[in-house]
Amino acid sequence: MTETTVHCEGRLVITLEPREMRMSHWLYAPRMVDRQREQVLLDLTGSLWDLIGTANETANGIDLLLRKYPGDRASVTLSVELVSGALKLGSRAVDPAQLLSALE
Repeated sequence: MTETTVHCEGRLVITLEPREMRMSHWLYAPRMVDRQREQVLLDLTGSLWDLIGTANETANGIDLLLRKYPGDRASVTLSVELVSGALKLGSRAVDPAQLLSALE
């Protein structure tokens, strides 16, 4: 069943699409929509990226802690800034169209 949460004072909606990778191993690939701009900021559905959690949530942004299935390498933090619409991995800006390759 799809899970939906609202963040950043109602501006962001994160939808998780659970998918069983193997017996009792679930992956929750996130899709994030900016409700104010009616724009998809991030869509990792169908990928092997799993949302572990969120952090540093403000009215203007949020950090997503992601890991790639099967979890045999370090997790990464993706920062989403709502004012600029920017995605950042650490201090490096990432083009949304190149997100999957940047995560690798």
